[in-house]
Amino acid sequence: MKTPQQILTVALALSPLAAAWSRWLPDLDSLVVRQDDGSSSQDNQPSKTPTPLVSASNDQPKETGSSKPTPSGNGDDDDNNSSASETGSSTKGGSKTASSSPKHTNFNPLDPAGGVAMIDPPMTAAMQLYRIDDTEPITWKWNYTSLQGKPSAIDVLVSCSKATATWTLTQNMTFAPTATFTWDTNKFQKEKVENQLPVEQYTLLVYDADKSFTDTPDPGYLAPYSGFQFGLYTSQPYSDLNSWMCVTCSAAPGGPLDRQALGFALTMTVLTVLSFTWYVTGVAAVI
Repeated sequence: MKTPQQILTVALALSPLAAAWSRWLPDLDSLVVRQDDGSSSQDNQPSKTPTPLVSASNDQPKETGSSKPTPSGNGDDDDNNSSASETGSSTKGGSKTASSSPKHTNFNPLDPAGGVAMIDPPMTAAMQLYRIDDTEPITWKWNYTSLQGKPSAIDVLVSCSKATATWTLTQNMTFAPTATFTWDTNKFQKEKVENQLPVEQYTLLVYDADKSFTDTPDPGYLAPYSGFQFGLYTSQPYSDLNSWMCVTCSAAPGGPLDRQALGFALTMTVLTVLSFTWYVTGVAAVI
């Protein structure tokens, strides 16, 4: 059996031959092609399928009943899918339904505002007096002048400057070219227990229900009216004229006129006596 020393000796003896043999053999790359790990791993990986682009005109869900237009990818405004109808507001490519409220028309600024002309009682009549507790209602009748824009409704009130109060007779009265209004003062007084009608002078107020009485009127539209004044009174118990005496009247006995005349006469008498006495006394002193 060979010892390890002998094996080492044989190996050292054969090492020059092994070195020379490596030069005689061809290169390893010329006999076996080396595998490219980078390209092979890339080729063996599964390829990704490109995600298809979403069509804006066909794949996008449409909204039913919406007031917004459905977008379209072709950019054609005439396409039925690119427009939607809308009620009450304007939308591109859509229709608009007008509201039921009346439109405010601007008339010529030089045109006058509309007014009220009384028919019954006529404007030439004297001031009207009405009894508050009368069972027969009061009837007023008037028409409108220079009115181009028709108001939707009319408000009618009465005001009393002495009482600094206003009473609403009716609101939102239907507009008519010739208006007739009836006021039952007796019934009104019984209903307004906390706000009674005093015996005073009143003013009739007529104006557009969509505005206030203090608003500036526009040309062609109804201006607030306050040109009719009347008086209200209550009935008094009957008194016989033969036995009745007015203590506050100037012509009655003991009235203010008699007292003023008596005072004037007494004053003049006293002045006359004093002036005469002073004159006589002065002349006597000189003599």
